[in-house]
Amino acid sequence: MDASKASAFIGKLWDDEVVPRITEYIRIPNKSPMFDKDWAAHGYMDAAVDLLEEWARAKLESLPGGTLEVVRLPSRTPLIFIDVPSFGNAARADDCVLLYGHLDKQPEMTGWSEGLGPWTPVLKGDRLYGRGGADDGYAIFGSLSALLALHDQGVPHARCVVMIEACEESGSYDLPHYVDHLAPRIGQPSLVVCLDSGCANYDQLWLTTSLRGMTGGELKVEVLTEGVHSGDASGVVPDSFRIVRQLLSRLEDPATGTIVPEELYVEVPAERVEQAKQCASILGDDVFDKFPWVNGMRPVSDDKVELILNRTWRPQLAVTGADGLPPLESAGNVLRPSTALKLSLRVPPTANGNRAGEFVKRLLEADPPNGAKVTFKLEKDGSGWNAPQLSDWLSNAVDRASHDAFGAPAAYMGEGGSIPFMGMLGQKFPKAQFLITGVLGPHSNAHGPNEFLHIPTGKRVSQVVASVVAAHARASEQGLT
Repeated sequence: MDASKASAFIGKLWDDEVVPRITEYIRIPNKSPMFDKDWAAHGYMDAAVDLLEEWARAKLESLPGGTLEVVRLPSRTPLIFIDVPSFGNAARADDCVLLYGHLDKQPEMTGWSEGLGPWTPVLKGDRLYGRGGADDGYAIFGSLSALLALHDQGVPHARCVVMIEACEESGSYDLPHYVDHLAPRIGQPSLVVCLDSGCANYDQLWLTTSLRGMTGGELKVEVLTEGVHSGDASGVVPDSFRIVRQLLSRLEDPATGTIVPEELYVEVPAERVEQAKQCASILGDDVFDKFPWVNGMRPVSDDKVELILNRTWRPQLAVTGADGLPPLESAGNVLRPSTALKLSLRVPPTANGNRAGEFVKRLLEADPPNGAKVTFKLEKDGSGWNAPQLSDWLSNAVDRASHDAFGAPAAYMGEGGSIPFMGMLGQKFPKAQFLITGVLGPHSNAHGPNEFLHIPTGKRVSQVVASVVAAHARASEQGLT
């Protein structure tokens, strides 16, 4: 593949078609089912699918034999399934590449800067602001841009399957059903490409080596059947918020944020520790400077390697929502009947997410203080993923692609987030190689306010995918995949 021609081709395609389509996609409030229980009735998910489907079908005219189907299993979110036949006859007939992304979005979140909003696309320089452009609406465009660039130059590739799901932000609970349903049509991929991850800077290609698992749910403490005068009850009736604090201290050290139970830890592989050291050397203070700190705030440690390992291989808790607490302007002198919190617990990549969730449930519900009614409703759980060692052909291809697209070598680091699909695919296709990357770099703020897509990185990642898919075909022809 001629890298300069591919760069020019992909750049023009993105400028002329991709960025305008992602702009329209951002306008659609297609929140994941966990955040919009009436998603089917609202129709936003279907609107997003229609938008992506229309563009993709038009592009398939330049990919001979390519087909697209929107698969809809009963009572489940839809899935876009694209099948592009091998091109140039370089790869083995039974070989294929699986490219993955998702189209559902996180909820609005507060705190967007003036003039910006989750469903209001705004282009400022190289950044396209709005919910879902980088996480992960660009994936279908990046995948097909890569294949179109190869066809433009007549460069061979293996059969390619593109799967875009609509349930990832809810834990991908629909996806296993689709993978089983489509198994005969998917085949046996020897390379899996996922564009739903992050990058530690915009200067080079970043490959994700691991993903944390996740568990969580709603912790609710009830002490009364109705609120009562705080002057009458305080000192007699335990405050539900205090009991919540007691329960959380079973899970998390309130002074340090360290997760207390040893059952939630794993031994960090030596290779990942070494990669964390290399990343700390590359990034320096960017390890923590990328976050929007308030004045005077500082990280939990001065050791950058420890911060990276905390973020990628250690369990960590975040309280992401609350109920039972009235807004400040209407908070009267009442001892409230209950407090509920939404808990999000990241677990190490090799920990079992289901077992971790059940352990947390037992930990929080056992022996409730003062006999309070304590319930922990598990809402999601999923295991993480630790990448297999890269084969020589893929390692060389990745480094060459990074040099061609970014002018710098590739870098490797774990991610703190979760992509449930990766763990599932790792089990189903244990011999497959994985290329996990993405465009979510410093300040792009996925899930939060002011999320943006860094357009130059989107173009370069598309070019990298094209280069690696071409290298895969050569490796397949040589019997290396």
